[in-house]
Amino acid sequence: MTALGIGSFHDLWVIDLGVTDHMSNKLTNFSDFTFFSTPAYVSVANGKGVPVKGKGKMKLVSHTVNSDVLYVPSFPFQLLSIKKLTTSLNCEVIFSPYKVIFQDLITKRMIGEGFHLHGLYYFTPDSRISKGF
Repeated sequence: MTALGIGSFHDLWVIDLGVTDHMSNKLTNFSDFTFFSTPAYVSVANGKGVPVKGKGKMKLVSHTVNSDVLYVPSFPFQLLSIKKLTTSLNCEVIFSPYKVIFQDLITKRMIGEGFHLHGLYYFTPDSRISKGF
């Protein structure tokens, strides 16, 4: 399985240390969405620009905080920006060989959890619901 093969996993996010913004290819998950009137692009690993069609809000790790997310329909997966997440939620991210934990800096309460598979860490917003977040 590769990053390109995860499109079949519904609502999974690849946790990425290098991306500056959260990016999603699923328009139905957005609220307060705005299409861009002027074309915008993000650079990907091969150096090419990929079109960004708009921007909106989504509930990701915290069920109470909406995060800004770019809509990139041509992406085969969704990307979760660690820098943006830790800044907006005032949390830390703890990586272990098998999972990743999002933890509030002040209360030390776990606010989300992900898993490791084939060299990548993944997160699904639904995981907080099953854990009582």
